[in-house]
Amino acid sequence: MFTVKIEEVIEHNERYSTIIFDRSFRAYPGQFIMLHVFGLEEIPLSLSSENSVTVKAVGETTRYLVKIKPGTRVGVKGPLGNPFSPTSGKALIIAAGIGAAPLAFLQKFLEKYAEEISTIYAARSYDDLIFLESFGECRVATEDGSYGEQGTVFDLVYSEDLEEYDRIYACGPEIVLRGLYNYFKELGIEKRVEMSLERYMKCGIGVCGSCVIGNGMRVCVEGPVFNCADIVW
Repeated sequence: MFTVKIEEVIEHNERYSTIIFDRSFRAYPGQFIMLHVFGLEEIPLSLSSENSVTVKAVGETTRYLVKIKPGTRVGVKGPLGNPFSPTSGKALIIAAGIGAAPLAFLQKFLEKYAEEISTIYAARSYDDLIFLESFGECRVATEDGSYGEQGTVFDLVYSEDLEEYDRIYACGPEIVLRGLYNYFKELGIEKRVEMSLERYMKCGIGVCGSCVIGNGMRVCVEGPVFNCADIVW
């Protein structure tokens, strides 16, 4: 573990902040860090750029991080895990909720390589759509209808011709990814899909076993990005 200083905190609203560090990591979209808040705990956070993480306030540590002050030093282990695989063809990004964080990083990365990028971005309400500027033009849905189409990520995905994409990338709550997983399997396109899974992690390096999925693979080491065909729930 090493320490870094927080250079800037962008408070999107009361529940979300992007924390920018005073150094960039040699990292790729989909990787994560174990961030240690001294006096609290160490938690996994996906990188939203080479030098930032985006945090949603859900527990004691994340509530503290959303309001953390620039100049504070934190501990970092990483970057860790397997990233997304870039494509030179047509890409579809499917982002749900805070799962948009690593996909915003991926969007910028793919702009250098992909022939074409389409993006689907869905959340509960407008306040949860904190990466709209990162994605640029995209199809958007909110459950309460406060922005874009009223509906869920599934409403947007079901209306897409998925056969035209060389690679599909998805990240979001597990209930969303399970639903997408089943749909992709029905269509027989799971080998063209990569998903970034979220799991509670204690160590981040494959020792504790707290993030194991159904086939024995560890999200922190063999993931967090998996080919959809390799996932077993």
